[in-house]
Amino acid sequence: MDFLKIILLSLFSLAMLFLITKIMGYRQISELSFFDYVEGITIGSIAAEMSTNIDLEWWKGVTAIGVYGIVGVLLSLMTRKSITARKIISGKPIVLIEQGKISEKSLKKAKIDINDLLASARLNGYFNIADIDCAVMENTGKISFQPTALKRQLNPKDFSFAPEREGLCYNVIIDAKIMQSDLKNAKMTEKQLKNQLKSRGVDLNNVLLATLDINKKLTVFEKGIDNNNQ
Repeated sequence: MDFLKIILLSLFSLAMLFLITKIMGYRQISELSFFDYVEGITIGSIAAEMSTNIDLEWWKGVTAIGVYGIVGVLLSLMTRKSITARKIISGKPIVLIEQGKISEKSLKKAKIDINDLLASARLNGYFNIADIDCAVMENTGKISFQPTALKRQLNPKDFSFAPEREGLCYNVIIDAKIMQSDLKNAKMTEKQLKNQLKSRGVDLNNVLLATLDINKKLTVFEKGIDNNNQ
């Protein structure tokens, strides 16, 4: 009986976690603030306690998860509406390097040392700190780097060249199924799509993926074939 209760409570806690996650929104681990991270761990701990502690009344765990979830949503709304609240709750970026000069004061404020800064620089492809013009620690703890003018990548503007806009690429077919919403956004009818496949001698059932760009160029990847038909 206890075994069955644990299974049911586990499924229920998973459903609660899924619901709270949907309400609080999608964010990657690297984008979480310290408060978000702690809140996520706490909610997970409560859910685990609900699953394994059969003596705990289920409504207590649900209430605790609900409270943490509601507080998280309210704080998120506050940070969107108020810049002051955003600075207090989420923090603000800290400039670690400016015009090629490292700020020891900023390093102390960010609670990192020079070795941490060098390690982050290497992970971002900068093995010589002199190649960095600016470095900023974001409120997520991640450090963003801007290279010096001589070390940055060239772009079309440097050659007075203006490339054409590429726009979005729509996945109109996935696993032999036509994605109606993407097809509609691409402003193509199902009949036109099938006609293009037919003209290439491609069977819809053999399509692994088909994409359509802004210029109506259809790229087809067939099942069991390494290259693509264009």
